[in-house]
Amino acid sequence: MMHILGSNYSAWVRFSAAARRNTLTVLLGMLLFGFSGACQAQTQQPPVIPISQGGGQTNGRLQSLQGSTGGAGSIGALTDEPIVPGQTVHVMVFDAPDFSIVMQVSAKGDLAVPVVGAMHVEGLNSLKAEQLIEARLKELNLVRDPHVTVTVDAPDTGITVLGEVHSPGIYQVGGKHLLSDLLAAAGGLTANTGRVIEISNDRTPDKTLDLHWDPTMHDTRHYDYPIHSGDRIYVRPCGIAYVGGHVSKPGAYSLCGSPIMTLSEVIAMAGGAVPFTSEKRTYLIRTLADGSRVVMQIDLHRVLTAREADPAVHEDDIIYVTPSPLKAALSQAVTFAMATTSTVLYVYH
Repeated sequence: MMHILGSNYSAWVRFSAAARRNTLTVLLGMLLFGFSGACQAQTQQPPVIPISQGGGQTNGRLQSLQGSTGGAGSIGALTDEPIVPGQTVHVMVFDAPDFSIVMQVSAKGDLAVPVVGAMHVEGLNSLKAEQLIEARLKELNLVRDPHVTVTVDAPDTGITVLGEVHSPGIYQVGGKHLLSDLLAAAGGLTANTGRVIEISNDRTPDKTLDLHWDPTMHDTRHYDYPIHSGDRIYVRPCGIAYVGGHVSKPGAYSLCGSPIMTLSEVIAMAGGAVPFTSEKRTYLIRTLADGSRVVMQIDLHRVLTAREADPAVHEDDIIYVTPSPLKAALSQAVTFAMATTSTVLYVYH
């Protein structure tokens, strides 16, 4: 009996020890597995597909903005200028990031919005593009109440200032740009500044804006004209008119002395007509845009005495004051007669 009890007791002790070891192993494994899972939960985040690839986070506006460029942190800027091909446009649809994209506008002026398809945005500003995309999402029942933001990457180019300025060049300026500020940065205008300033850019290469500019600084309505990055400013030189014939100082004369230069003013700059001039046959020759010429015959005496309208002189006009052969001949005859009379009188005496 004691032998049987002893055998059973030894077996139970061996079993208990094995069970305890197995239990400790299981508990230790569970602890290690839980610790490892906790660490992974703290260090691993679910991957986020950049919105430019059609994915993104889905918990609201902040994540949509953060994921819009795959971590680049750039969301462009709102623009009131027309969107043009080649610009990078950010389309962000809040709470529906699958429709958000970052894409360059195609040569045809289109953006490929996921599911929606190609949308023509060329010529629209940010607000108009937002309204267009929102209306399309509603129309297709893709988003019940879409809220879209459209921003555009600003170009990194400067502003080019050329022409009649003291320091032409490319200027990198920040903030709001005004025409007067850019002209001041370029050292101001020269004495040969004309009455027109051209504004052009690569956004609308087929359009050039001609702004009236008063070199006398009396008309300042275009001082605050807004200038944008990538614009080119060309300050045209002053127009020239040419005066020839019977005037004291034939030559080329600037037309920027007054807002509208007239024939009498240009003749005055040329020193006026000299004696023996055929004033009724003064000619103003003007070249038209198609290359043809128009010749106007003017009675200079009647213009100078305010009996006829004083015509305006345009850039590249030619004024020719005709000499009078008859007056010259009469003058020579009178001079000869006076000289002959003096000789006869002297012989007579």
